[in-house]
Amino acid sequence: MKDLDPEVEQAVDAICALGCDVVAAYIESLRQRQQRPEYRLLNETQRSSLLRELQSIMSVYDSKNP
Repeated sequence: MKDLDPEVEQAVDAICALGCDVVAAYIESLRQRQQRPEYRLLNETQRSSLLRELQSIMSVYDSKNP
């Protein structure tokens, strides 16, 4: 993970451990600015970073499963 805040990295790890379907749901929640326990303590900048990181991770899976 590229230069992420430790809090963001921790949230990425927690969310990714839940599986692809859940990650996709969290991406949508972040887009809609909804609160979730895994990232409720992150500020707006950190949430944007989290969203970008999750989208980047999922793009790898999406490219393997067209």
